[in-house]
Amino acid sequence: MNQNKPARNILNLMRKTGCRQITFYQDSDTDMCAILVIDSISDERDAHGRLSIVSSSGGTRFAHKNEDIALEDAMRLAKSMTRKCRVLGVKEGGAKAVILANRLKNKRLLLSIGDFIQIQKGLFKTAVDVGLGLDDAAIIASRTDFIDSLSCSHKGLGSTGENTAEGIVHGFEIICKELLKKPLKKCSFAIQGLGAVGMALTKRLVKKGCKVIATDINKRLCSQAKKKGVLIVKPNEIFSQKVDIFSPCAMGDILNEKTIPKLKCKIVAGGANNPLKDEKKGEKELLQKDILFIPEFVLNCAGFLQALVERKGGTIREAREKSKIVAKRIKEIIQFSKKNNITLLNTATKLFGGKKK
Repeated sequence: MNQNKPARNILNLMRKTGCRQITFYQDSDTDMCAILVIDSISDERDAHGRLSIVSSSGGTRFAHKNEDIALEDAMRLAKSMTRKCRVLGVKEGGAKAVILANRLKNKRLLLSIGDFIQIQKGLFKTAVDVGLGLDDAAIIASRTDFIDSLSCSHKGLGSTGENTAEGIVHGFEIICKELLKKPLKKCSFAIQGLGAVGMALTKRLVKKGCKVIATDINKRLCSQAKKKGVLIVKPNEIFSQKVDIFSPCAMGDILNEKTIPKLKCKIVAGGANNPLKDEKKGEKELLQKDILFIPEFVLNCAGFLQALVERKGGTIREAREKSKIVAKRIKEIIQFSKKNNITLLNTATKLFGGKKK
């Protein structure tokens, strides 16, 4: 017997976090390995009490070579999806899949990912995330009925990054007015990451007349942003920029004991999921520096909203219009926070944390 007791350890982890299901999958033909975490499900029962509709949603990313890191990432992201479902008020559960990036991404691997998603028979509905693009999504979609955010040429609405950014800007309008006491166009921003969300957000802010400083490890993306009038700095310099809002739009866990002390902003608000390495401790450290933290699962939920619109055959215009819900939710948590004298993160968790079924 294995003295490490892996099954017991995993079940204890699930009990501790409230996670509903963890699935490990491997395809020996392609060496594709996946970890699917279902944090919550939305279930409906028929007249006999039998489950009739069971579903959960979340992205699928191609990331991490270490299995334990991949599992931890999937669990945190799945919980974030549960929260987004509550923010949007939809009958859907939260989930996340991580495909281990321990081999070359090619067509055979992508087809295997499609098979993996299809095997879930709709329990898991997904869209491409970090490490996977729209071209990859088209290949995956040839093997499954349960993937959203396809390119417009494949009967989809395209990348969710644009709608995520659209919602964030609506949120920024309220944040600037209610917390910074000035209009958006007079606020300054430091954008960390110029990917699908960061670049779309940067372009919108520049168009609004805002001062924008940005960075990315991809020099080509930095060059594109610079042509738009964005001041580009080195990745390790972005934290110390003296701005109104620091906006993380890359990977999670970037705000920790090493980076938080560098911040010179007034507010942290961005598109990256789980930017705080330790949620409670991180917010406390930010508040000690008089920096407010806007919960990302409220601010960046418009990307998931687009996927929901796409499933129902909606349009990009409809998705953009519905993204205004972000402003409404941000205003709600600000008002509740002031009225009850609790932090914005505690407020959002209380209002939208969601009791899982």
